Amino acid sequence: MSLLDDLTSQDPQRIRRASGAIRDLRDRPQLLALAAHIDAIRHSTADVELGGMLRPNRSHLDFALRKLALVAQSDACLCGCYPLDDLYSPNEEARDGHIEITAMEKVNGNWFEDYLCRCTHCGQRFRVEEQEYHYMWWRWLPQQA
Repeated sequence: MSLLDDLTSQDPQRIRRASGAIRDLRDRPQLLALAAHIDAIRHSTADVELGGMLRPNRSHLDFALRKLALVAQSDACLCGCYPLDDLYSPNEEARDGHIEITAMEKVNGNWFEDYLCRCTHCGQRFRVEEQEYHYMWWRWLPQQA
């Protein structure tokens, strides 16, 4: 089954899984192929209850649709998605080779850190604020060169 099949299946688990896969997907032709079906995806998921406890699971689908729209509208680097979603971990993105963490700073002496990062594909720099509220999340702030 394809991601498109999963997204239009009306099965909450398949939709959630596919939404997460789109978050991690870097293959632009595959993203563009999915983006061509944004209206069908929106239509087929409109009335599907996706659940969620601390965070509505629909937020994952909403982000996937924003990412597909961004790819359809621009050929800009996919690091432009970082500020659109708070679940991109700088450590995971660095592990996968998408960013380089150039520095880490403790914030106000607490255990949270700010990461200074650079996209390895286009050179865009970010300050990434690490936060926690029942789960870790990150705020990606583009920086001037």
